[in-house]
Amino acid sequence: MVGSGAFRRRQSHIIPLSSTNAMTTNSSIRRRNIYCYSCSASSILMVLGIVTIVVVSGIFVKMLPANVSLTESLKSASKSGCIVGKERTWHGGHPAQDRPGSCWCGGDEYCMCTPSVAVDIVLYSRTDSKDGYSVWVVRRRDTGQLATIGGFVNVGETTEGAVLREAEEETGIIIPPDQANSAMSLIGVYSDSRRDNRRHIVSIAYSLEFTPSSITTKDGSNTPKAGDDANEVISIPLDEIGVNYKGIDWFDDHLTILLDFKERIAHDVPVKRENELYHDVARSTCSVS
Repeated sequence: MVGSGAFRRRQSHIIPLSSTNAMTTNSSIRRRNIYCYSCSASSILMVLGIVTIVVVSGIFVKMLPANVSLTESLKSASKSGCIVGKERTWHGGHPAQDRPGSCWCGGDEYCMCTPSVAVDIVLYSRTDSKDGYSVWVVRRRDTGQLATIGGFVNVGETTEGAVLREAEEETGIIIPPDQANSAMSLIGVYSDSRRDNRRHIVSIAYSLEFTPSSITTKDGSNTPKAGDDANEVISIPLDEIGVNYKGIDWFDDHLTILLDFKERIAHDVPVKRENELYHDVARSTCSVS
């Protein structure tokens, strides 16, 4: 009895192997199903997120002007919160030379395609020559032509400041600040787009009197010497300008600038004008006092 009872008790605690496997299998299936449902939901959310980004990006790109890069627009948008301008290609300068360039246009369609600003300096001295004056000019390294002294105006610089700087860079002449106003005088404004083959350049022309007794040079010689982009600095009697030195001897419209100065300073002496770059160069010159 004891044996059979013990046997029955032991037998009641025995669980068939097949039942254990079934329970384990069912539990695993349920866990996998839950995991798969989670994976599916994550995948769907991820796909929806990607689609949303693509659609929004496409709408944003379509809103941009055709010639504006996304990078430039994002930079502008990050600074101001909206797209305020765009870059455009334009064609300017000498009409015979179709040279493309670029400029910036604001949101109001106002484009800053402005000409470059330069200064030209008629450096002169009083002499014992026929008309009492000579001019100092440079011979350019790039073309070999004669030219007035000058160059481009820097950002933040006045045209008067550019005159003093260019005079020092190209000839070594140092104009004392207290003599700057009395030493220079305005000749005129030369704005014709034909005057320079490189691009449209507006030049403000000044005359600058060089008096060795009161104005020095960097080397102390009191003689202008070439520097920067000039091969040499030479002195030419004013009465020979347009006579022995004319036509293609001169760079761009510099002969016109010198003849305008000659008419201004020669007063009653008639000035022969010929072989200029253009006889009708647009300019505004100061009246003779």
